[in-house]
Amino acid sequence: MNSLPLRLDGAGRILLIKPSALGDVVHTLPVVATLRRRYPNVALDWLVEEEAADLVRGHPAVSEVLVSGRRRWLRQMRSAATLPAALREARAFLRGLRQRRYGAVLDLQGLFKSALYVLAAGAPLRVGLTDGREGATWALTHRVTPPPQPVHAVERYLALAAAVDATEVVRDFTISLAAEDLDTAEAMRRSVASPCVVLHPAARWPTKLWEADRWRAVAAALGAAGIGVLLTGSGADRELANTICAGLRPAPRSLAGQLTLKQLSAVLQGADAMVTVDSGPMHIAAAVGTPIVALFGPTDPARTGPCGPATILRRALPCSPCLERRCRIAEQYRCMRDLTVAEVVGAVQRQLERR
Repeated sequence: MNSLPLRLDGAGRILLIKPSALGDVVHTLPVVATLRRRYPNVALDWLVEEEAADLVRGHPAVSEVLVSGRRRWLRQMRSAATLPAALREARAFLRGLRQRRYGAVLDLQGLFKSALYVLAAGAPLRVGLTDGREGATWALTHRVTPPPQPVHAVERYLALAAAVDATEVVRDFTISLAAEDLDTAEAMRRSVASPCVVLHPAARWPTKLWEADRWRAVAAALGAAGIGVLLTGSGADRELANTICAGLRPAPRSLAGQLTLKQLSAVLQGADAMVTVDSGPMHIAAAVGTPIVALFGPTDPARTGPCGPATILRRALPCSPCLERRCRIAEQYRCMRDLTVAEVVGAVQRQLERR
């Protein structure tokens, strides 16, 4: 392994690999801003997967957004009818990486999937963190020791920027929004009372979830106080959102499954506060400056907390943070169940008063 820091003034073109998930992509935004400051004349491309691509499109520091359909390709490869087309598209994407002749690649993901992209790009300089998993470090020419844990993900990623001589940090979380996204969001916000609070009850990990009846109680309490409530989530979260909203007067509005990532960002930017579990939309809200009330249980806010105005609600239990998707103790999900409706509503009211 060669010495660090590297200087990439002559690289011509740099590829950042951070394909997913939403929160990770948001946490990478300061890296691209920092690299742009250090290397204003070098093209910076970002490889991202389809699910998170909207967050990156239009970013002023990014020269080109390369969108991988990896998850879609894997689904299509399960069927004989769609397998050939998926293989052709995947091969063409990987060939395209090599044809761009990158001078350097920064792997901010550190997994087997990102290592494949690193190797496909064929850059002479391949930089990543030493704690990459699934054999990802073997694709690298330069391995960077990350800051000791616990440390926020943003600082981990900025260590890679520092390793390529980009040490003047730019903590910019810009998400570029078009006028039509802002107009759509404003219309949705105006459909409920003001001030407006967004509730985001969904997460991929079962251990991060808070019970639907508690979300419903929060929505009812906010509505009774004259506060408008919007619910967000993916199409898969519609049933949960409808359960929370059903029968409440005044009625919250569910936007689950109705928003692009740009529109979601605009809705959050226009909201007066957000209540959320540890989720990708929480990090989007932090990026656009929305005050947040965040419910944490199995995860560590020191590592993945919101980078913005936030109230963190959590219980300092011996088992928390466990960083596990499944609870392994007898009193299951206690870290989340011990959080009360009253303290969540109180935290929202204090955020609104400060705002």
